[in-house]
Amino acid sequence: MLPHRIRRPAAGFAAVTLALVGVTGCTPDDRAPGTSTSAPSTVKVVTAGPSRNIEPVARRFPLLTDGTVDCWAAGTLGSAPGSSERVPGPTAYWFDAVVDVGPERATAWADEYHAEPLAAPDRVAAELRGFVPVGEFVGGQHLDDAFSSGDWRATVYLSPSTGRVVVLGIDD
Repeated sequence: MLPHRIRRPAAGFAAVTLALVGVTGCTPDDRAPGTSTSAPSTVKVVTAGPSRNIEPVARRFPLLTDGTVDCWAAGTLGSAPGSSERVPGPTAYWFDAVVDVGPERATAWADEYHAEPLAAPDRVAAELRGFVPVGEFVGGQHLDDAFSSGDWRATVYLSPSTGRVVVLGIDD
């Protein structure tokens, strides 16, 4: 049995915890749909861009070398600015871009890489959201693989009707 002075703080902590849960009413059912409590959320912290030059895009995703950049931004994945949460381990870098390759090339890639309908990209950096076209997107693993390299893992969204490519890259 633990000494009396050790049991009392533990009992006090448990009582405070129960009181806080009772006051706030937080239960998993009270969360907004689609939210998770399993891990701290990470955000895209911008360290470069937004910009429109092609060189950083082409260096990471050579298939886009002949495109016209609407906008790109890059940075690290981490906790929200001002947060005390820290993510252990090495830093993961991201690079998002919206590039105009023309409807013909976008349609050709969709056919060549057997692209299928996708929902609009929802993980694009906030700085680029205004450049993401409205409408239907296609993509898939074959397309992602074509844009990926040893350094960058790509998730690609094609908009054949607008000729835009939205590429979300991770270098971890």
